[in-house]
Amino acid sequence: MAWSSTRFDSWGTFGKSTSAVLLCTAAALSGCSKSDNSSTASSTAASASAPASAPASAPATSASGGKPKIGFSIATLNNAFFVGLKAGVERGAKDQNFDLVQTNANGDAQQQVNDAINLLSQGVTALVLNPIDSKAIIPAVEKANSMNIPVFTLDRGSDGGKVTSFVASDNVALGQTGARWIAEQLKKRYGSEKGNVVDLIGLVGTTAATDREKGFSEEIAKYPDIKVVARQEGAFDQEKSLNAMTNILQKFPQIDAVFGANDDNTVGAEKAIDNAGRYKPLGDKEHILVIGADGTAQALSAIRAGKQDATISQNPIQMAAKSLQFIADYNAKKDVPANYAWPTMLIDKSNIDSDEVKKYGLWSEEVKQ
Repeated sequence: MAWSSTRFDSWGTFGKSTSAVLLCTAAALSGCSKSDNSSTASSTAASASAPASAPASAPATSASGGKPKIGFSIATLNNAFFVGLKAGVERGAKDQNFDLVQTNANGDAQQQVNDAINLLSQGVTALVLNPIDSKAIIPAVEKANSMNIPVFTLDRGSDGGKVTSFVASDNVALGQTGARWIAEQLKKRYGSEKGNVVDLIGLVGTTAATDREKGFSEEIAKYPDIKVVARQEGAFDQEKSLNAMTNILQKFPQIDAVFGANDDNTVGAEKAIDNAGRYKPLGDKEHILVIGADGTAQALSAIRAGKQDATISQNPIQMAAKSLQFIADYNAKKDVPANYAWPTMLIDKSNIDSDEVKKYGLWSEEVKQ
């Protein structure tokens, strides 16, 4: 399945029991409906596209004749979100009674291809990939295709080869959420949607960064009096974002808001704002609004401290476990969705300790990096 941003038109449904306690993402923030009524939201999704089921010849168990052996290649463990993904894959493998073989590419795209091909040589019956680069991973996907081993991508996609099922948040909608939230806050401040905004982009080459940027840039462009004064790559990295934001602050004396493609981007930006002596508390007209994504522990602490205004949280643990459930369904000859969107939820100081957020899950409280 080639990767395309249009895939978000047909993401799989999260589930009625959970979505009942979540606000719809597009309710002013991110998702599929057209409502614009809420300042806190979660994304739900439409029906699944092109469901796949296992062919009769698909291997069901590992070479030992015991449990199905699943190969998992993660991009990095230098970020708490990916530690959460790893925990979710392990939980899912245990729940589905799989043997799990794992590799960590440590941010090296070529190493990840090598790791994935090595996993394929070990007799895995399915391959789960969390790609570093959506193009670089294609040879590994195509190798699995040639061996009739199904590929399941998690959080980030592949630009080529056939992927059986891709589980992630709707990152285009997530970017839209950030843009709408900023517009709402600036309207509260100035009486209309206007001001100077910084856009700290994620890691170029990843589908998550591409789609979040697409959603944010297209949505913020709907407000002609909001000016994006700087757009730089933060690379999902605190140090790079700190350096980028430091330079931006030196160049622009007036900044009203920052959109960080993830919470590492925003933490770096917050440090730069502090270092420059530009931090003002919430409610001050010179306060620089900061919104990120993922719901990391650092972000939640920063929200409670008034350093960060909001985060658009995902839940990597539950999202990853869902991907392993889809492997079990595939092995059982059941249909699985080609694309499946896990909901997001906007968390700020007003709802961070609410039952709604607790129900959604503060995944970072379960992860130790």
